[in-house]
Amino acid sequence: MKLPDSKLKIKLVVFLFLFLSNIPLLQADDIFRIGIFPRRSVEDSKKMFTPLTAYLEQQLSKKIVLDVPPDMPAFWSRLEEGNYDLVHLNQYHYVRAHAKLGWQAILKNEELGEDTIAAALWVLNDSNIKHVSDLRKKLIVFGGGDHAMVASIMTRDILLQAGINDDDYIGMTTIHPMKSVISVYYKQADVAGVSASVDKIPAISNEIDTEKLRILAKSEPVAHLPWAIRGDIDDETRNRVVNALLSLNGSISGLKVLKSAGLTGIRSANDSDYDKHREIINRVLNEQY
Repeated sequence: MKLPDSKLKIKLVVFLFLFLSNIPLLQADDIFRIGIFPRRSVEDSKKMFTPLTAYLEQQLSKKIVLDVPPDMPAFWSRLEEGNYDLVHLNQYHYVRAHAKLGWQAILKNEELGEDTIAAALWVLNDSNIKHVSDLRKKLIVFGGGDHAMVASIMTRDILLQAGINDDDYIGMTTIHPMKSVISVYYKQADVAGVSASVDKIPAISNEIDTEKLRILAKSEPVAHLPWAIRGDIDDETRNRVVNALLSLNGSISGLKVLKSAGLTGIRSANDSDYDKHREIINRVLNEQY
């Protein structure tokens, strides 16, 4: 005898409930979610940080979920929605996340042997621009967007300290710092706002002859890109994450994991390391964190 549709549906629901109830589900506590800000392409970032993810999965005995949003608005949205436990982000978004969402800096990058980074204004060697005061009415391309801490905010601070306001020059931004330097190299712009060490990055030095570029002016160094943990993470998990990542510095296999992520090391950090950034952000953006 054929069952009426309603009775058949009820039986199916009961069957599925009984079936699924016998499947052990992965609890939320067994998942640790890492967010990487879109400093590079999604594909490159995932490739770079997969070894670190695998390492942490082993050390924490948790399933690690790695997420790289396509752009900064998506990254910030996921941060606000509570999608992450650990994040790697730029200094501007860190101090904002600390103030608004309670995130805590625990570590910072060491790149090219340095755990600090400086901003710089780059021009061609044969440019007639000799001083920052010469930049009025020039085209300056900032690498990384308006909220890139080093390439935009800190380079604009260099200009402000020299009495050059936003209205005194033509400003543009690129998604990636590399493109701003290349635009100057091919004389599509007068000045690039990027880091002072950009000429040492293989992706750039392999693309152009960086010897044809020079630094017009640079900032004081500040703490490098931070790693931050959600404020309500328990102390035990926090300490295990910190100790696991710091231990990468002490072995050949660990250094390989760091090298894959574009790092020469990873160092301890705390919130006060980013006080200088707060001062610069306040001067340039008039935002207090």
